[in-house]
Formats: sequence, C-alpha cells, structure tokens
Amino acid sequence: MNTYTLFWLTGKTEIVKGDTPEEAMTLAGYGGGAVRALDFYGRGDIKDDYKWNAEQRTWDNVHPLV
Repeated sequence: MNTYTLFWLTGKTEIVKGDTPEEAMTLAGYGGGAVRALDFYGRGDIKDDYKWNAEQRTWDNVHPLV
C-alpha cells in the first residue's frame, strides 16, 4: 500500500493510503466529484514540500528545482 498527499484547492492537505491514487481517494471516502476540488497529489508524505499561498490561492514548492 502506498501513501499519497492530496493538495486541495482550499489550501488543505490530506494523507491517504492505497495501491493507486484513485484507490486511496476511494478508501478515504471520496467519489469522482472530489477530483474537481483537488489541485494535485503526490506520492509519499510530501506536505512539507509545498506551502499554501493564500493571496494567490496556489501551492508554492518550498524546494524548487534549480
């Protein structure tokens, strides 16, 4: 089972587990409609790699590639 971090358009993060991102979201109780409120997801517990920019309503990468 894999761990995924969900980054929501509201600025919240959530850790879910499943064999695939789709299964992890389903096991967490989310249906297909929830995808519209999801900004992006990443494999692993990566919530500390991004910071919510409330002014621009975007996620900023804390460790951008140079």
